Amino acid sequence: MNEQSYILDFDDNPHAVIEPRHDDRPFQFHDKLLYAFVPEEEIKAFLDQHLHRTIGEFHSVSFTPKIYEVQLGNELVTLCQAPLGASAAVQLLDWLIGYGVKEVLTVGTAGVLVDLPENVMLLPKRAIRDEGTSFHYMEPGRFVDLNSDFLDKVERAMKKLDLSYKEVITWTTGGFFRETPKKVNQFKELGVTTIEMECAALAACAQFRKIDFAQILFTADSLADINKHDNRNWGKESHRTSLEVGMKILTEF
Repeated sequence: MNEQSYILDFDDNPHAVIEPRHDDRPFQFHDKLLYAFVPEEEIKAFLDQHLHRTIGEFHSVSFTPKIYEVQLGNELVTLCQAPLGASAAVQLLDWLIGYGVKEVLTVGTAGVLVDLPENVMLLPKRAIRDEGTSFHYMEPGRFVDLNSDFLDKVERAMKKLDLSYKEVITWTTGGFFRETPKKVNQFKELGVTTIEMECAALAACAQFRKIDFAQILFTADSLADINKHDNRNWGKESHRTSLEVGMKILTEF
């Protein structure tokens, strides 16, 4: 063990004492996953409008989401609600990958550090690793690069669907109440547009497991004025939109 912070001592052994399939469930999820950071009631309302069935359930001490198969035309897509925060979100994603998921499109909301209206669609190309989970899946570093062939496919689908979006750098934090003025200004200078709590870790997990990943964010609250946080409406109007848009994109390729 190196004489440094334990979090910086990355172990690239792909085998762990507890493997994602340790529970040995009889599940086989579809390759394409829409991983949605939206309230459960929005998931249910979305499902009411589409052919679907339950194909699995994840059990943890405080979060037990169902995993759904959604039929869109002739295509079957996996849908699962994602939990807040990098550690929980990656635990569930790693489990879903273990049971068959290979292409992940994540949708959710993010705070903005710059002057942008609420509910604007954004596509992260790079994520700052200011959480801990990514360091268990990737060598230490400041960023995770999201550029990939899969991201290119997502962009082509967005353009084909005539969706308006901006490419951004996002800041993934592990400390919601530690978004200090110093840090906000520091990341603004690096060209960061958004702040959220999962993207870097999810991308690191996906790269470690050698599966495809991209994330779409919708603007929510604003930290553009460090003297006055504006929660606006927390991007609530984007919840249903993100589900519809995410599914359309996944079925375009």
